[in-house]
Amino acid sequence: MRLILGFHTLNDRRGLMFDCIIRNGSIVNGTDEPSFVADIAITDGAISLIVKGLGGTGRNEIDATGLVVAPGFIDIHSHSDLSLFFDSHAESKVRQGVTTEVVGQCGVTNAPVRARHKAALLRQFETSNFTITAEDKEAWNWPSQMAYLNDLVEKGVSSNLIPLVGGVPLRVAAAGMKEHLAPQELDIIKKLLQEELRQGIWGMSSGLYYIPESHFNREELIQLCGVIRENNGIWAVHMRDEGQRLFAAVDEVIDIAHQSRVSLQISHLKLEGKSNWGRAADLLARIDRARAEGVDVHWDQYPYTAYGSGLIDAIPPAWRARGVDQVLSRLSDKQFSNSLKQAMLRGTETWRSPLEEIQIEKIIVTEVKNDLEYVGKTIGELATTWQREPVDAIIRLLTTQEGSVKVVVPAMSEEDVEVIMKHPDTMISSDGKAVSPQGYYAHLHPHPRYYGAFPRVLGRYVREKGILSLNEAIRKMTSLPASRLGLRDRGMIAKGQAADIVIFNPQTVIDQATFQQQDIGGMGSKKRGKKRDEKEKNNYNAADNSISTSKKVKE
Repeated sequence: MRLILGFHTLNDRRGLMFDCIIRNGSIVNGTDEPSFVADIAITDGAISLIVKGLGGTGRNEIDATGLVVAPGFIDIHSHSDLSLFFDSHAESKVRQGVTTEVVGQCGVTNAPVRARHKAALLRQFETSNFTITAEDKEAWNWPSQMAYLNDLVEKGVSSNLIPLVGGVPLRVAAAGMKEHLAPQELDIIKKLLQEELRQGIWGMSSGLYYIPESHFNREELIQLCGVIRENNGIWAVHMRDEGQRLFAAVDEVIDIAHQSRVSLQISHLKLEGKSNWGRAADLLARIDRARAEGVDVHWDQYPYTAYGSGLIDAIPPAWRARGVDQVLSRLSDKQFSNSLKQAMLRGTETWRSPLEEIQIEKIIVTEVKNDLEYVGKTIGELATTWQREPVDAIIRLLTTQEGSVKVVVPAMSEEDVEVIMKHPDTMISSDGKAVSPQGYYAHLHPHPRYYGAFPRVLGRYVREKGILSLNEAIRKMTSLPASRLGLRDRGMIAKGQAADIVIFNPQTVIDQATFQQQDIGGMGSKKRGKKRDEKEKNNYNAADNSISTSKKVKE
């Protein structure tokens, strides 16, 4: 079905008043159709006309001559629900053209919270995701993910949000940090998940690489995915391994999706470590075979060769199974410390160390709990300053920051990034939080994807390298994720669609954030991100922004 309506003459609409008119833009409508020049009229937050030579007047008019007009970008893998609580402006996302975000990823959401295990949950957050003040800890009592999102809306947010619930708080609420679940504890998790989905949450995310979700076995995950499937939701998963055991991890989640018939979203598909480099085509072929066999599997990618994580992940999971603090308290024991360092560098029988195949000294510190002067430094720089080996610098950093250190780790190859990006079904994501270079996050030195993921694709991989055409890149950011999610009024430029629109110069658009200077955002572009309320069930609004809790409609 063609999405471009028949053109009207100038006189057809003379004298009409619209909320906004975007004139003379080159419209890339989010599909594979050729671009075309026309005017767009917006009324009540929706596209009301797409015509050449539009008459009438707009209360606000934008001359887009020479610029691309596209649907607002959909970030299908975002962690902004964690940051919007502290800074609601979503500046780093809006400035790169993102108007809708799928949040609650990698198993980490701020709720549900149960008093019995609250301390364990917040400590897990601190070591893996972000620091929390004593005042915020006191108020951290949301009984459900939707209750948390309702509070966000009351404060006001600058993005449209599609929420998932994380497996971490679900598991911790039922069983704390226990390694093995009793049958009744799994039943509690299933009940909590069911309640979240019935309130309008779109699905569940899992971080199987991280404690405590790494303790889930396959049968437990199949049961949880059965609950998701019954509620027509999606399962977004950070797999158990993205390095040396990547292919086994892919096989696991595909098998779980096959057994449970859940709709699977593989998060931030990539190949970490030199032993995996050059195998992207094999990885994609494996996923394509599963799809051909009827497994409902999708994936997304961010356009960088470095990932972001907690530095605590350098410590073997078995060593911190009873909590990070027990490990930190024993580091003064020289024998324990030496044994730990060997495990960190060489791995164990059951665990491959992420440090084995990377240059440890190039790891960049992005966030710490106590000493802000370490932010932006590499492990190599700190090791030199402290006159220690890089692994000793990691241990000292974890000790002085009470386990709460975020880092950026170079680990992937550019060639693999490009091969994955070229696949027609790869969706573009940021895997980042919405932050600002001032205010609460002024001290942050984040991964450049926080500010630059989408303009990087448009500038580097479209204009400079020709990996994608402009239309294909925009499709991967708009109609492809919209279709995957079942969104009916976003992801395209068409009459009746929400007026989530981005305008940019295709000759100059580029990511400005780098690994050295991350707090420069945006595309150097004009953009408009007018939000429209979701006209479906359980919609929650604040100002011109919304949290969508309508479910994907499966055909």
